[in-house]
Amino acid sequence: MSKTTEALEGPTQQQYVRTLLSAYVAMPETPSQWQPTDRQIALELFHRRIPLDIIETAFVLGSARRLARDPKRSVPPIRCLAYFLPVINEVIADPPPHGYIRYLELTRIRPAQKMSLMKSNST
Repeated sequence: MSKTTEALEGPTQQQYVRTLLSAYVAMPETPSQWQPTDRQIALELFHRRIPLDIIETAFVLGSARRLARDPKRSVPPIRCLAYFLPVINEVIADPPPHGYIRYLELTRIRPAQKMSLMKSNST
């Protein structure tokens, strides 16, 4: 299989899972290390063929919502990738404007994140 064909088909299962889990643990208020349950969910998302950009959008949207909450309202930390599943489904059903996600990423997520997200789409 040529490199061009591989690029058109998307990442391998291993690349997909590694990229997804790295982005997950980089988000604010997530564990610093993923758990076996998180890997299983990542595999399920791979098998559902959910694009990584959809998942990254859901991570940004879900995290921004948490960070915007009333600081007096205590919520438990995110413990599992499953926290983002409803947001992933929401993004699939009704994708937010790209500009809005970029705004959230720059103003809410980057200042609070642990390390860089997946490749930035900025040009």
